[in-house]
Amino acid sequence: MGADPAEGLSCSAVGMSRPDAVVPRGFRVRARRIRLGEGDALWRRAVDVVSGWRIKTAIGFEVSPDDDRVVAGRDYDTTYRSRLVRQFEPVRVVWVAEEAALRGFGYAMRPGHPLTGEECFLVERDVDGVVWLVVRSVTRVSRGRWRWLAPGVRIGVRVFQRRYAESAVNLILGTDAPLPGVRGMRRRMVGDGPSDVEGIARLGYGMGPGRGPFDRPPAEPVELDGDELPWELRGDEDESSSGR
Repeated sequence: MGADPAEGLSCSAVGMSRPDAVVPRGFRVRARRIRLGEGDALWRRAVDVVSGWRIKTAIGFEVSPDDDRVVAGRDYDTTYRSRLVRQFEPVRVVWVAEEAALRGFGYAMRPGHPLTGEECFLVERDVDGVVWLVVRSVTRVSRGRWRWLAPGVRIGVRVFQRRYAESAVNLILGTDAPLPGVRGMRRRMVGDGPSDVEGIARLGYGMGPGRGPFDRPPAEPVELDGDELPWELRGDEDESSSGR
């Protein structure tokens, strides 16, 4: 008999992060599917990115061993480092997709990880030749001390899944590639930082070197017809309140 593939993992349901897998009770599924484009060159770049750990190392993770191509059944020690956080997250690659139109891998959490379950990084090519990125997690908060930190752990899942998707898009399409959704629009308008002053100035609030269109007074006085003003500006409304 062969070795149990779930031995040493925090969950016995191996393969649950595959897109067509049955999700065990108590686990939460979060997935992002992003259109990347078309063409053989794009497909090759995408396959290269989801064959190893570059998606994670590009956002601050250290991985040991840092294989260019992951090996199914191998344990990996991943550690996230930032100025304020150092989090050890042991995992194991439990499956690798090597189909003609589906490439990537899934990894399961080992004891000591804040989460129990699996995550996967995939690229797929549909019948029209369009290449898609899939980032999918099927997880729950681990037991023990992590239960006390459950709200923060759940927020972390959403944050890191978004960062994984951004990292993959940048690696495949280039660092100047537009990000999908509202954040991509925000980045194009106000820059990368949450309070980028120069970027905010682009919205017309006059907070940059150049003044906004509403910063200059009119050249001549303007007379306003009170009857044409919005009701909020007329000042002749009765205020009333209801005690019911």
